[in-house]
Amino acid sequence: MEFTTSYILDKPYYKECFEQSLPYSKQAKPKYFLLMLLVTLGLFGIYGLNDHYLGSFLIMLAVLECVSFYYRQPWWVTRQMLSRASGSKVTLIFNEQGISSENHYKNYQLKWDEINSIIDTDQGIILKNSKTMQYISKQILTTEILDFINKKATQ
Repeated sequence: MEFTTSYILDKPYYKECFEQSLPYSKQAKPKYFLLMLLVTLGLFGIYGLNDHYLGSFLIMLAVLECVSFYYRQPWWVTRQMLSRASGSKVTLIFNEQGISSENHYKNYQLKWDEINSIIDTDQGIILKNSKTMQYISKQILTTEILDFINKKATQ
């Protein structure tokens, strides 16, 4: 049995991918330890070592970390939009071996035995393995494909 579907790598898809995957990624929370360490070292540099340049630099690194956390979605979406694959058509093939993704720029296959878990989100599914997460929007999946994925996941 084989199912095929396709989608375009565009800005709305990238936004959906980021928003739905974020709660399950390591970047969901700020790096509190790093922020506290940088501020503490910065204050120690200013008051303990009396080196205002070093202290200010470390505190500004903490501020930069906060800004990068706040703007992580627009930055990630912009990087994806600047990639050469942006705007191209991706074809997904679901078969007994796994899920194949074919694009003009990159092809890969995710075998069923490599998938550790399947997370159902509001707008799609996330396929997790030991290394990565792969998001697939439900807009491009039929009920037959979803049933096939769930059947393969339980085997």
